[in-house]
Amino acid sequence: MTRSRGLLGLAVAAVAAALILCSAVIALALSRGGDEARAFDLPAQPSSLARTAEAVWVATPSTGSLIALDPASGRPLGPPLPTGGSPSRLAAGGRSLWAVDSARAALLPVQRDPARVFGAIPVGGDATDAAVAGGAVWVLSSVEGVVRAIQPRARPVLELPVGAGAVDLAADGDWLVVAGAESGRVDRIDVARRRLAGPPVLLGGVPAAVAVTGDDAWVADAERGTVTKVDLRGGRRAGAPIDVGRRPVAVAADGDDVYVLTRGDRTLVRIDGESGEVDARDPAGADPVALALDRTHVWVADGGEETVLRFDR
Repeated sequence: MTRSRGLLGLAVAAVAAALILCSAVIALALSRGGDEARAFDLPAQPSSLARTAEAVWVATPSTGSLIALDPASGRPLGPPLPTGGSPSRLAAGGRSLWAVDSARAALLPVQRDPARVFGAIPVGGDATDAAVAGGAVWVLSSVEGVVRAIQPRARPVLELPVGAGAVDLAADGDWLVVAGAESGRVDRIDVARRRLAGPPVLLGGVPAAVAVTGDDAWVADAERGTVTKVDLRGGRRAGAPIDVGRRPVAVAADGDDVYVLTRGDRTLVRIDGESGEVDARDPAGADPVALALDRTHVWVADGGEETVLRFDR
């Protein structure tokens, strides 16, 4: 009897060890194997991020201000910069920074160094998102279903129709891309020619976020929990949708590295853009809402914990 209990104990220990090993293998398979994310506290809930040469800029609509964080230390570079209104989205160019004020349907020019906010520029019925491309600032109005190009030297504002219910803009190089959550489509804009580049790409679902790298766009479908690659020059899908998890809300891309935030799963997902395979999943806070990239890090705004998370790439 004593021997039987000893064998049973060994068997239980062996099963426990196998389960622990299995769990470790699964955890290893779903992580990048780097250090855990570092968290930097904020005074209020963030809604948007922008990475510039000198800072990580954070929009906090409830306080009507912007915060510039030191990318190395995560500490504020100065006191919050008051903007008034409700700065909900940020757009950064080579030397510029712009804040979308959704409360006043306006665009706010921001001088980065020294930090200063200039007068609000009214942009129509509403202001949903903005992007800098081709020497212009492009502002999306979801309600009106148009993108407006604010051009330099007081040139007339250009309007392009993209359908009502569009929610996200992304730009890179020759392209500005619009994600139409209500229409299930993606619109492509040739920024040099200041015109639509052919008919919209019909994807269906709820395209809620988009990123552009080169001649490719990566479109997140909040309804289906997928990301789809779109060939911008060809105006068509490029491969099957990739399952990423529940309610993807933000996408960022750099070459073959594609990152997706899934708000439903509270996860940062990394996709190998060449193979289309998901190769990492990391916990991304209590309520991840926004995403930004630089050459060495991925930055995530966590509205639930009022923090910015920094992951190594």
